[in-house]
Amino acid sequence: MNSPEIQLTEQVWRSLKIIIFIIATLAPFIIIFLVFRYNRIISRLKRKHETDQKIVEKRIEIYDRIAPKLNDLLSFYCYNGTWIKISPLDVLRLKRELDKEINIYTPLFSDELGKKYSDFIGLCFVSFSGWEHEVKIKSLFDMRKEHNVDWNNDWIKFFDTKNVIDAIKMKEHYNELMAFFKKELNI
Repeated sequence: MNSPEIQLTEQVWRSLKIIIFIIATLAPFIIIFLVFRYNRIISRLKRKHETDQKIVEKRIEIYDRIAPKLNDLLSFYCYNGTWIKISPLDVLRLKRELDKEINIYTPLFSDELGKKYSDFIGLCFVSFSGWEHEVKIKSLFDMRKEHNVDWNNDWIKFFDTKNVIDAIKMKEHYNELMAFFKKELNI
């Protein structure tokens, strides 16, 4: 090698030594920075996971309160299960309770769940018929009157027999609502 090549090699080597020294000096700071960032990311993910877990637990709690009431409504309208024990006053009470629960807790679910609920309830009741009008039950009352020993003829005013929905359609909408609940619970 000639002298200029040797000088160039020594300059490159000195430059490399400087770069290695800078990297060696900065390495602990880079590692500390990366560890700090990693810990912040892990901490944020843990908080997100805890929040998601609490939301799922709350959704299950809400489902546990709502599902039996929805099932009672289905039993009443489809004349199966405990329909004989459910009075029209019970049905109206169930509707009020369900409406309250759904209105309060819908933000914990998707908007689609609220729509599915509204569709199902729309099949069950005539609502929003004016300020002075009560909610009406979309069902026939003759068989109820016949099978309920505690029947009160004052209950007839709670029924709308002109808009009765077929039990099969009612069951389909109920199944859609419950399937959507299942989807919202990630089951």
